[in-house]
Amino acid sequence: MLMTSSECGVREVLSFLPDRLAREIVRISEGRVGGLAEIREIRVRCVMRSSFLHKGDSIPLFNTVTEDEVAEVLNKICGGALYAHHNTISQGYVSLPSGVRVGVGGVARYEYKSFVGIGRVRSLVFRIPGHECSFSNELKDAFSGVRAGMLIYSPPGVGKTTALRSLARSLSSGPYGKRVCVIDERYEFCDEDYAGCEIDILKGYKRRLGLEIATRTMSAEIIMLDEIGADDAESIKDAVKCGVPIIATAHAASAEELRAKVSLAPLFALGVFDVLVGIKKDGEKYRLEIDRYE
Repeated sequence: MLMTSSECGVREVLSFLPDRLAREIVRISEGRVGGLAEIREIRVRCVMRSSFLHKGDSIPLFNTVTEDEVAEVLNKICGGALYAHHNTISQGYVSLPSGVRVGVGGVARYEYKSFVGIGRVRSLVFRIPGHECSFSNELKDAFSGVRAGMLIYSPPGVGKTTALRSLARSLSSGPYGKRVCVIDERYEFCDEDYAGCEIDILKGYKRRLGLEIATRTMSAEIIMLDEIGADDAESIKDAVKCGVPIIATAHAASAEELRAKVSLAPLFALGVFDVLVGIKKDGEKYRLEIDRYE
């Protein structure tokens, strides 16, 4: 039986972990519906309790790991070249080619009041991406008729990035696929998931530069970016002025909370987003709240 891309991601993560921890995760998950394919997060903590997230349930692990073992896991993730990942580790993460993002927590290091990195890594959080979402067709329908842009929102961990990946594929595939350009600042999109699609993925680009390249040199018909904030407002406005629709995501539990964000106020004032899509989760079921603005 072929493995799903999610299960492949889980097995990649397990290959980095101490054997006793990996075996415990496999044993517990195989006794649950969906098995390894339903794991979305694995948390490895020095001394304290490690756990994994399976279909929304946080499952505690009996086995503990030492600080040296956590450091060894991080070294494996980085292919033995921690220095090559210094910039992203300093920002609290490492990204794997498969799209798995690893949160890195430890003891902050400062020199002359300036943050210079993380020492004594104590926690690693592996976020395994889902590549399909049950509401993909609804999302594509919601985008139809968009003039300026669409903003997808939800609380953390509910599926914004998965939704963005799925929408990128559905809009860029088929005989009438659009030219989609993704600004993938944190290396969360895996090229292999988009074989045969009309898509360009700009990996590691800062938002301002990525948006400029997408509009001026890549001739994008749609631009996508994940988790926008205050620093992105001017660049997004410039892209919209060039006539390229934006699809972005942001953290918020409701449309009211989203529109109250000071960082996004300039974009709402200019009508950059004429469709808002909220992802709501009730148990294991998802539903969308769609607001359109004339």
